[in-house]
Amino acid sequence: MFGWFGKKKVKAADLTPQLVAVVHEASTEGFPFIAEMLNEEREFAQSPSIEAASNEWFRYIVYAGNLLHLEQYFDPEEASKLQGILATEISRFMGKDPEIANSILFDYLDFLRSLDKQHKSLVKSMSLAIFHKYELNRFQKEHFQKLNTPNPVVMKDLMEVTGLFLWNWAVWLEDHKVLV
Repeated sequence: MFGWFGKKKVKAADLTPQLVAVVHEASTEGFPFIAEMLNEEREFAQSPSIEAASNEWFRYIVYAGNLLHLEQYFDPEEASKLQGILATEISRFMGKDPEIANSILFDYLDFLRSLDKQHKSLVKSMSLAIFHKYELNRFQKEHFQKLNTPNPVVMKDLMEVTGLFLWNWAVWLEDHKVLV
């Protein structure tokens, strides 16, 4: 539709509330499904009994993953600016003091970045972050617990759902241009 007239230009400040709200809603409403999936995982020796309401770590992982995801679609300067703008809005959604929320968010971002450098897959890195933050190794069968590595079946299951929480920049940028 916009091919004749070019891409629709959207200011980062106008996009930010929409993007953060969508990611917030998806992560808040999606976590009970993930908690249930992990609680019923047959590959675990026992259920981790994750409560559906214990989604704060998950939301930080999803937000940090989306911030890191920007680096695949924008040049470093634009990505950094967008990360700063988004972080301010994310802090509001986390319901904490903005400085504390920003600090936690960027700690998660650094954690994901280090995982991503090692594994070269943002979705896998996010899944590993969930595995670590919810201490899922404690619930694995003895073999994988001793190896201190996620069971590949559990990782596959996590990776299938984790990617659904990333903003689809490839599709969005076909029709839009972000003005940073």
